[in-house]
Amino acid sequence: MNVIVDGRPLVGYRTGIGTHTAEIARRLGVDPPPLIASHAPIDDRSGIERCRFRVDRMPYGVLWQQLVLPRIARDGVLWAPHGTIPLTLRTPAVITLHDFTALTMPDRHRMQTILSFDLFIGRSVQRAARIAAVSRMVADQARRWFGVSCQVVPNGVDDFFTPDGGEEGDAILFTGTLEPRKGIDDLLDVWSSLPAPRPPLVLCGDAGWRVRVPEGVEVTGYVDRQRLRELYRRARLFVYPSRYEGFGIPPLEAMACGAPVVATRTGAIAEYAEGAALLVEPGDRDALRAAVVRALGDRALRDELRARGIERATHYRWDRSAALMAELLAEAVR
Repeated sequence: MNVIVDGRPLVGYRTGIGTHTAEIARRLGVDPPPLIASHAPIDDRSGIERCRFRVDRMPYGVLWQQLVLPRIARDGVLWAPHGTIPLTLRTPAVITLHDFTALTMPDRHRMQTILSFDLFIGRSVQRAARIAAVSRMVADQARRWFGVSCQVVPNGVDDFFTPDGGEEGDAILFTGTLEPRKGIDDLLDVWSSLPAPRPPLVLCGDAGWRVRVPEGVEVTGYVDRQRLRELYRRARLFVYPSRYEGFGIPPLEAMACGAPVVATRTGAIAEYAEGAALLVEPGDRDALRAAVVRALGDRALRDELRARGIERATHYRWDRSAALMAELLAEAVR
């Protein structure tokens, strides 16, 4: 089976969709190995070295997708992790839906993202041979809004993200792109209101937009997987106050590494973390503060959350996600 992957999520730093693309592509046991095509070089090929690569340079990824990708994907099946496909594509395609925030929350996205998704999503879901969604929530939205059915192919973790049994550190940790949708302002407000001496706050992730970080908060920028794992393992508390997620990978990674987690009920977080983390409603700063204060003040609770999180993360593995995607790709070409 010849699998062509729209590799645009792998250009630049790997965020959520890029991680999803790489972790599944590396595990697709197809012959020949998947061809990852893109409009710009993919510098980070860690874990996907066995894949084939093709770069046809263009300044705008959406133009490359619509004009060049149809010629590349003439034979085989296309996997489109960004959720949209070329309008002139003649081969079968599987698309993955991560969220619909470009439609529902346009003020929290750059115009480039809005145009590249909103203009093509309607035709894409109707023309795709199979559709994957990263959570039941996204699958339900696709059914209500577009009348299509989806197979849930969730995100996951692997044996890299594990605890090491070391001592917890002092810091409250957040990981993710620093942008309004992630609820950074909620976290900063809660942290600023904690009684002194309050724990250090570490924001780990690629610089986003419309987020002002006050003095005294450490911003690491994008870090590699080794450094990320160390931050998870040493966190006194991992806090993920996102206003909206399609899935929400960081809390799952944090749980797998043994960090006690406070997070919002959005995306798949409630699906995988209920009972293994302290969950609050998105945007409820009072509830978020109460959960953070409770966890910081109760070592026994943090130890319990660590144990529950480690066990729960074992049920969400990339191997299973890749197997589900392989089934969809095979069904698409039949």
